[in-house]
Amino acid sequence: MRSLHFSRIPTVCVLAIAASAFGGCAHQGGPRTAWQMPAEEWPAVATTSAAIATSPVSLTASDGTGLRLVSLEARASVDDPLAFTELALTFENPNDRVLEGTFRITLPEKASVSRFAMKIGDEWQEGEVVELQAARRAYEDFLHRKQDPALLEQAAGNEFSARVFPIPARGKKEIILSYAQELPEGRYTLPLKGLPEVASLKVSVATTDKSAPAPLKLAHAAPSSDYSVQITRAQSAPSIRAGSLVAAAVRSHLATSADPVHSAIVLVDTSASRALGFDGELATLQQVVRGWATRHVPVTVAAFDQSVSVAFEGDAASMRPADLAKLHDHGALGASDLEGALKFAGARAAKTHATRVVIVTDGVATLGATEPAKLKEAAAALRSAGVERVDAIAVGGIRDQAALAQIVHAGLAHDGIVADGSSDAADVARRLDLATRSGLNVVVEGATWSWPKKLDGVQEGDVTLVYAEVPEGKPVRVKVGDAGAVSLDPRPSDRPLIERAVAQARIASLFERKANDPKSARALDRDIVALSVKNRVLSPLTGMLVLETEQDYARFGIDRRALADILVLRDGHVLRSQRAFHAFSPQIAQSPPVLDERQNREDRDQGPPPADAPGASAGGAPQPSSPSSAPMSPVAKSSASASAPPGAAAPDMRPAPAPPAPPPSQTSTSTPPPAPVIMAESPRESMPSGAPVAAEPPPRVHPYTGRFATVMAMLARGDVRGAMGRAKEWRHDDPADVLALLALGEVYEKAEQPAEAARAYGSIVDLFANRADLRRLAGERLERLANGAGLDVAIDTFTKAVEMRPDHPSSHRLLAYALVKRGAYARAFEAVKKGAMQEYPSGRFLGVDRILREDLGLVAAAWIKAEPAKKGEILSKLRAAGGTLEDAPSLRFVLNWETDANDVDFHIHDGEGGHAFYGAKQLPSGGELYADVTTGYGPECFAIRGKKRATPYTLEAHYYSRGPMGYGMGKLEIVEHDGHGGLRFEERPFVVMVDQAFVDLGVVE
Repeated sequence: MRSLHFSRIPTVCVLAIAASAFGGCAHQGGPRTAWQMPAEEWPAVATTSAAIATSPVSLTASDGTGLRLVSLEARASVDDPLAFTELALTFENPNDRVLEGTFRITLPEKASVSRFAMKIGDEWQEGEVVELQAARRAYEDFLHRKQDPALLEQAAGNEFSARVFPIPARGKKEIILSYAQELPEGRYTLPLKGLPEVASLKVSVATTDKSAPAPLKLAHAAPSSDYSVQITRAQSAPSIRAGSLVAAAVRSHLATSADPVHSAIVLVDTSASRALGFDGELATLQQVVRGWATRHVPVTVAAFDQSVSVAFEGDAASMRPADLAKLHDHGALGASDLEGALKFAGARAAKTHATRVVIVTDGVATLGATEPAKLKEAAAALRSAGVERVDAIAVGGIRDQAALAQIVHAGLAHDGIVADGSSDAADVARRLDLATRSGLNVVVEGATWSWPKKLDGVQEGDVTLVYAEVPEGKPVRVKVGDAGAVSLDPRPSDRPLIERAVAQARIASLFERKANDPKSARALDRDIVALSVKNRVLSPLTGMLVLETEQDYARFGIDRRALADILVLRDGHVLRSQRAFHAFSPQIAQSPPVLDERQNREDRDQGPPPADAPGASAGGAPQPSSPSSAPMSPVAKSSASASAPPGAAAPDMRPAPAPPAPPPSQTSTSTPPPAPVIMAESPRESMPSGAPVAAEPPPRVHPYTGRFATVMAMLARGDVRGAMGRAKEWRHDDPADVLALLALGEVYEKAEQPAEAARAYGSIVDLFANRADLRRLAGERLERLANGAGLDVAIDTFTKAVEMRPDHPSSHRLLAYALVKRGAYARAFEAVKKGAMQEYPSGRFLGVDRILREDLGLVAAAWIKAEPAKKGEILSKLRAAGGTLEDAPSLRFVLNWETDANDVDFHIHDGEGGHAFYGAKQLPSGGELYADVTTGYGPECFAIRGKKRATPYTLEAHYYSRGPMGYGMGKLEIVEHDGHGGLRFEERPFVVMVDQAFVDLGVVE
């Protein structure tokens, strides 16, 4: 068999993290340097990135385009210890094309969303609470019907995000969101700091004690602070009641003894989500260590994200700013593996005999174990290493308090605390040296139901919200632990407010049971979903789905009349409003159902949009020239067997577009690979089926735009240092920009720093943990890193993508082949089997059944080669799964992309002048394109069977239509099988930023 050379090309790249030194450090030789000063004289940590405020609310298009917030009106009712807030937001799309966007909002801790509505035409359509997987499927179904869906779900901790479509070109999108929240300390805060300039901002709050300040009104201004109201409390345990329902804020009165830190391991969260508050996080750490320095506490300080690295180990008194500067220089990048950090702490504690672990983190785990119950297990395992207590210092605006509570109450010798990192650092240090009390029973006398039942990790002065059902007319008395019962005098309150708060408490109690009893998880999940739907309270297992008409909800079996009414504010009171079930305005027509391939192709025969149509792209700067590319190193061949594939689908008989002329054969060299070249497509013209296409090669245009283009041009010139600087600046300006993170990873790859590249790509996982498509995008980059530097992280994120979206075939394929590369053949087979047996929506993912069946045969062949003694068992599993063993040589090019509702076309040119694409799926020299996916994601597969090859093969992706989704980002995977179970892989990620353009995916020789 002829050896193939896979000529690799670069894709996109740039860096992130602005690292600055700690202030006050002097050069050695001065009168007294900073590291020679006593701890109390250490200079303060620099606050460069702390000055960058993140907006608490935003609406961003999928390609990173920010939509302008033009108005925000907030109304709130505070009935201590609860509050209810209504937000009305209007965003403006400055683009000339329709977009899909992501709405993100950070709410107060323990806030529960009860309303999400979107204006469609002239009418408001209410979101309904639906089980999350069903809601996601429904959203995508209606997105493909070009109707008006929106989907809100809980992202990480107290952050909520919504996919919103459509956001009209040069138009506005109006959203209403309402939520209830607890006020344990009697302070109501509406997050406003970090908002950009808003044309109109109005805030009004009604309180029962009339303590609210005057309404806030701003025009064409950015708020400089949050809006905050401190409630005047006449009682030590403020409480409210509506009928039998009671909510009370109960403060503990316990004598707390000392429990000083004698030795500690400090884990500092350096994942990407910490970028904006990283300096503040380090400042808190510095203050805590100062206190320990006077007692000479042995301490280990380690940074953790997707790996762990030690910054300092020794006596706290000998730790200096230069040691903390290592953390600063390390930067906030990568995914957050809390489980891995706890395992590291256990191993380190066994060596250093540390008895305390302190975690400085937001608690949002995005890698490894993410379920609170699993994190609790990891914390409990520290007991065997001699650790007696774990504490957490919660930092950042977005936090997962539930996960942190499970970690610090894991059942060690002493329970720890979750301290607020934004409070006074000295007070945080004081609380770390105080003991806690656990197992305190909470009893509400005469109650038929109450929650919480027990308190753990309690210190003097802690406030807990207690919910109960006490028969009307009976007094309310609460007893905590061995303290005497406290008589409450609850004020009458609006029943809808307390009713929803009690429903949220019931849901929280079920999550608590789930964490303590993982075996009952499935049954408890069903109960959580049922409670969430019945009471119209969003939970991590449900989403709020907005569809266009009553008929749309009926098609998905959602009986809207059976669901709870919405809550609204009227004259400072929370009321239940019965919804009107009405038809929509006549100008909003029903969109057609999902089109099949034939209909899609008929639409596409009309040709590409005119140059002045929304979304059409202009040309760019000329593409810099590059030398020819280097071949991929040969991979060893091996042994197995396979049968012929199922019959090929009939080719589409449409005329071909005018493609760019295939480049001449390239010779292998050791020079750097070329940058991708994008070519504009010629307009399609009607011609007889099968007629040859003759046209001048289209003009070359620059592949990218904006800052991305700048960095790519620098890399093409070999200016890695300059590209690094630009990339750092870009990511500093916008830490959550996916393109900036991709660019960062590419620069690190070019600089031959695969571990840092892995952190860059892992940042996408950290920032978009609930998006299966972006998890796959990150994994596609991670698995191609040198020396397997990102393979384990890729496997983890592909696994979670499968869990989130089992109805996306790419999730299964990507996981399976990543596992093959790791040598986990049995798991790989099960992964692709699951994908092959999954039902997919009609009209989506054409040709995927054939691809997955052949994947089964390839994985089985590789498994037999690795474990020949199990051949019989493997073949039996293969037959049961509906696959056939692949026992002949083959070469496959598989294209997938992580952009929904769009159309990326795959073009293959051979060395004999043949051209395969959607209109002519077979090459005369051999090989076939299985099907053409026009609805997003792929995969599209071109397979060549046998040893005969018409090399070189030139591969291209054509961005026919990006639709509302923004830039196309995905990968080409090359899989060569030697016929005996030996598999050879190459990953070629790509980005497409220009409509109606070709991106060069390189050559296979």
